[in-house]
Amino acid sequence: MNDEQTKDAVALAIQEPQARRIQGRLLTTPMGHHKWTKMVPSTWREGRWAIRSMLWINKDVEAEQVRIESPDLTAAVIRLPERLVLIASVYVEGGEASALIDACDHLRKAIIKVRRNTGAVVDIMIMGDFNRHDQLWGGDEVSLGRQGEADPIIDLMSEFALSSLLKRGTKTWQGEGQNGDCESTIDLVLASDNLADLMTKCVIHGTEHGSDHRTIETVFDAPWSAPKHQERLLLKNAPWKEINARIASTLATTTSEGTVQQKTDRLMAKNTSARTDSPGCGKTIS
Repeated sequence: MNDEQTKDAVALAIQEPQARRIQGRLLTTPMGHHKWTKMVPSTWREGRWAIRSMLWINKDVEAEQVRIESPDLTAAVIRLPERLVLIASVYVEGGEASALIDACDHLRKAIIKVRRNTGAVVDIMIMGDFNRHDQLWGGDEVSLGRQGEADPIIDLMSEFALSSLLKRGTKTWQGEGQNGDCESTIDLVLASDNLADLMTKCVIHGTEHGSDHRTIETVFDAPWSAPKHQERLLLKNAPWKEINARIASTLATTTSEGTVQQKTDRLMAKNTSARTDSPGCGKTIS
């Protein structure tokens, strides 16, 4: 979250974050950040893995969380200058066929609901640890015996015209197997056609962050930039004694006759004529 190379990212999708549920409160590491808005799943479970996904959204980006009844999925609609994007951070438990089916069902319902309620084109981006192998993303090294375990993902991709953005065969996980160290592709970045056409990069991020999963960096040629903060007056630094004295002097030489509006006009006219030499206010950047 403090990596200089990702400071201008729109969103960070995290799986298996450090989080615990203690006395009904969800504690995450960290609990907050000055640059990012935290989003966690809408429901939590008991035990060690209270949640297994989350999002950190750049605070300069307008975003609204989408409720999904799963502690392993976090979703939000991000509003960019020229598009709306539904992003989802996903974790699917390995070896549990029902977990993948449930995750895909939740994603399907969320996509349909957001598109129906928004009444506009909504692009889709799904990122996460799916713990499933397929030659579509894993490459020819994936054995024929593993083919079929990711069919619900393939069906979801077909239904919503999603593409796998990471180069086929890119290794996203490294760990110890029965025969020593092993690598595999179980982390996916899926995007709808409109976004996929704008992709300029989807690669393993150059910085190691201490996980057995590699961070995936995805960049699109879509206009977005952090808003530039304008200078504003810092009123506490204004010379208030001089200002008060000038107001008192002006009031003393201003006739009290006439309506309230006429008095105001005469006072404003005198202030305008004296503006060139009036004491200024200090400035700061908000």
